[in-house]
Amino acid sequence: PGFAAAYDIASSTAILFVNHVSADEAVWIGVPPSLDDYRRAHGFDQAHYAHDTESVLSALKPSTIYVLAHHKLDQLGAPLQQLVDSDKLLEPLHEARVFKDEFELEVLRRANRITCDAHTELMKGTRVGMNEAEVRGRFVGLTLAQGGMYEAYGSIAARGRNAATLHYTKNNQQLDSDAEMILVDAGTVLDNYASDVTRTWPVGPAFSPECRSIYQIVLDMQKQVIAACKPHQQWEDMHILANRVAAQGLLDLGILKGDIDGIMKNYVVGYFMPHGIGHLMGIDTHDVGGYPKGTKRIDKPGLRNLRSRREMLPNMVFTVEPGLYFVDEILADAKASPEVAQYIDFDKVAAYRQVGGVRIEDNIVITESGNENLTNCPKEVAELEAIRATAYQ
Repeated sequence: PGFAAAYDIASSTAILFVNHVSADEAVWIGVPPSLDDYRRAHGFDQAHYAHDTESVLSALKPSTIYVLAHHKLDQLGAPLQQLVDSDKLLEPLHEARVFKDEFELEVLRRANRITCDAHTELMKGTRVGMNEAEVRGRFVGLTLAQGGMYEAYGSIAARGRNAATLHYTKNNQQLDSDAEMILVDAGTVLDNYASDVTRTWPVGPAFSPECRSIYQIVLDMQKQVIAACKPHQQWEDMHILANRVAAQGLLDLGILKGDIDGIMKNYVVGYFMPHGIGHLMGIDTHDVGGYPKGTKRIDKPGLRNLRSRREMLPNMVFTVEPGLYFVDEILADAKASPEVAQYIDFDKVAAYRQVGGVRIEDNIVITESGNENLTNCPKEVAELEAIRATAYQ
């Protein structure tokens, strides 16, 4: 609080304004770094105290001062406030956050390493009789111990049917069946950049047949989408690709029926994957810039919840997080629609209901020729079952 930044376009000078800590405040919060320490630590050309904002900016003799609409202008003073434009800065700032430089990418790589180490340790230690809260608590402890600052969002530790709630945050149920899975969606913040990783694994030493079948479809969805992510592809096409892979997998299981083109035309998979395939990521977990000005949402099942519709370009960072879920309320809507219901075998759906939900989420950066996967923790069925077997030895 109390910090601000300015950039002088004419001289290409980055200026940091630092909150001044009085001697009385320092007794409680500690002696802060010097202005020069702040400048060097954060890569600015100049650093000044916030109470000098008016004099520093006045010396630049600006013709216009671009600010974000919600920012207070008290420290500018009346003459500078007359030069303020609060309309034009937000859109270019969002675009700047969409594209990451190498410093930002290295922070994101480190955040992913910390997160993946924690997920892997959870896989090794999860057992019947534990509580979802304990799983979440262990994740937080493991990431903090490795230098993470705090959770990137409210972590999800959802056993069995709880995984059918996309943003389940109660995290208070006991793991009481080795036939179920647990879905853990948890990330950390490192140097103010987020990771966002989801893994789903069996509570017991191995997947049940139903869980393994659904898990493998989701894994196939993710692997095919990641393989297709490269410059100049449209993000919404990655969602459609995931839907087609899911449609074929669900057809093979008998959960869906009929022809795949009809399934795709009627957006049937959207009733099993009601969220988008992923989102931009960076300073915020769900980062800004997903919908450039003038871009509209596609009002179709699943697609309407896409958090981004734009061309993929180098240095963009996305999550790739396909999932399949058995959500009673959504499937009731499907059953009530003749156009959709004709493609679903609801008796088969009932046989898989206890699976709850599966999601697998990695973080990727688009490169000049394809993508780099920043997330490196186990997700193949054989890998997970090998790890899970050790938990009961």
